[in-house]
Amino acid sequence: MKSLIYPLLTIILFGCQPTTEKWTVLYKSGTNGQTISGSKKALINAIRNGADIKVGWGFKGKAHSIEHLSNPIWIGILDEKEVMVHLDPQVLSAMNWEALRPNYADSSLLLKEWRVVISTKGDFDAVWYDRRENKVVERRPQKHPISWFARNNALKESSTPLFEE
Repeated sequence: MKSLIYPLLTIILFGCQPTTEKWTVLYKSGTNGQTISGSKKALINAIRNGADIKVGWGFKGKAHSIEHLSNPIWIGILDEKEVMVHLDPQVLSAMNWEALRPNYADSSLLLKEWRVVISTKGDFDAVWYDRRENKVVERRPQKHPISWFARNNALKESSTPLFEE
């Protein structure tokens, strides 16, 4: 009986380990929309197969740097070649760069939403929208290196367009 307990415990312990789903960068574009790594085709296939997608970007200035990672609320595949995503509107905070602490000390920020659309061409079109006045108060088109992530559990070699029957 003792000789069966150890193998059974080993099977139970190792068989019940939680699986961790890793995120993989499927495509990365540079500031001019050039391909840095991966492929748009792999990204499009992952989207068509229902993968969870994240998009990441960043900026490095003379004194500070910042990196962002976000889950899009809407994803579109354009002419089977490019991908665009919309991010959830955000009420952005101010930043105390000396202490590296975000804050809402300026309560007027709470009335402005930041909205953005990002594409695989490296386009990053951001607007600040005044919710009280119902108008765009600033538009700031930008170019950034953009990384496109998907969970490994939904990666497949091929897929068919979602408009096909």
